[in-house]
Amino acid sequence: MNSIDKFLSDIQKTVKYDRANNGGHYDAKRACTQIAKLFANNNRNLGSLAVSISDYWLNTYILGSSDLENEPSEENIERIKAFQAFVDSDDSADFSVLTADDWETLRDFVDDEAENLDLDSLQNMMNLILQNGALE
Repeated sequence: MNSIDKFLSDIQKTVKYDRANNGGHYDAKRACTQIAKLFANNNRNLGSLAVSISDYWLNTYILGSSDLENEPSEENIERIKAFQAFVDSDDSADFSVLTADDWETLRDFVDDEAENLDLDSLQNMMNLILQNGALE
């Protein structure tokens, strides 16, 4: 099981446990906040970059959703999986769910944290950003 598969499994467990631990009442905001924390914890080696990405996902796509009670939607699960593939530097991943704004935001986050990232991670992430047209 690769890190994306494990992450997806953990997302599904988080949603399931939120419902089970709250008398069958699902709270999407609470579950998605846990998913964002899961992302940050899984990538704590990246420091505040992981927190920035997870906060961006939560605030932009979840809390801004017109259908919050049914989050995370399949599209938003695909989006956070793409963010995980990005931080894993998986250049074979499908990033089509990410918008130009997402890539520009990722570029800005990586630029802000560049001095705190190991050189290989920085280079790989910048390469993905370049491949997706987000370098000025």
